[in-house]
Amino acid sequence: MLCSSLDDVTVFDRAFTAFFLRTVVPAEVEAHAASVLPSRKRRLHDRVTRAPGEEDEGTGKGADETGPAAVPMAIADRATASARGLVRVSYSPLEAEGAPPDLVPPDPGWCTAASAFVQRLGVGLSRRWVRAAHGRRFDFRRTLRSSLHTGGEALMPRWQTRRKRRPRLVLLIDGSRSMSAHARSVLQMAVAFASVTSNIEVFSFSTALQRVTDEVRRVATGGRRRLDHLHHAWGGGTSIGTCLQEFQKRFGDRLVGPNTVIIVASDGLDVGAPAVLRDAMAHLHRHTAAIIWLNPLLETPGYEPTALGMHVARPYITTFASVTDPFDLLRLSRVVRFRAT
Repeated sequence: MLCSSLDDVTVFDRAFTAFFLRTVVPAEVEAHAASVLPSRKRRLHDRVTRAPGEEDEGTGKGADETGPAAVPMAIADRATASARGLVRVSYSPLEAEGAPPDLVPPDPGWCTAASAFVQRLGVGLSRRWVRAAHGRRFDFRRTLRSSLHTGGEALMPRWQTRRKRRPRLVLLIDGSRSMSAHARSVLQMAVAFASVTSNIEVFSFSTALQRVTDEVRRVATGGRRRLDHLHHAWGGGTSIGTCLQEFQKRFGDRLVGPNTVIIVASDGLDVGAPAVLRDAMAHLHRHTAAIIWLNPLLETPGYEPTALGMHVARPYITTFASVTDPFDLLRLSRVVRFRAT
């Protein structure tokens, strides 16, 4: 969007490579980029002073022969670029397939990690007292009744305790094109959760939100299934704030509560309004037990969560981690935190 000519593309490629990838720019690119600005000024001067009907330099018949071939970072043929020792920079994985991967039953490693995660996930105590062999509260009534078998001697005291609230998991999966390389592992984690607990809801979002819980539960019981008819919930851009607001309006009354744990699997590359994302995250932070954000880029060397969407969401996240395999999920179960009440 910022390039209006082939020379601009070369300068942009050079700056992108040096700044974001932090790699050494090839000498051929440096030499060409150094000559871009003088040549551009020369062509601008020629365009202004040339006679009517005279062709602009570089736009005539010879442009096809000397245009892309003369620009190292604009080589269309990847084989040619590789042979010349150059790498074509890809700013975002827009070339990835837009279709979601098939849902398959998870391997035992994922199921074991998901089971450990759910068992260690405590979201507080229930308000109801229940029977227990050992507890914090003396159950006078049950102790008195048990003493009838011993002639009125209270030899077997009874106790009560508060049971841990059963957590509700809500998994929001970013299906945008920038997450295509990590979608398979996130979907495997979703199926693993569905195989060990029924108290889970799964959603996919891109520029819109769609519930995929039924498909995930069917695969958890065996078989293979493709996520069809996702439309704007997969393979497009990313509008995290808008999709979170849609989730609150459509499902918030039923799914959002003090025993709800929100898990967002996204790289945080949001194209929506920051204020919308901030309001949505603040609402979820106030009304849920925890917000776990799984960013697959977190383990990338040198990565910093400085993207605008990630920067806006960070203050409302209780646990920030990366899960790409069952071992990461086991580690997450040990470090997950909850909102302070």
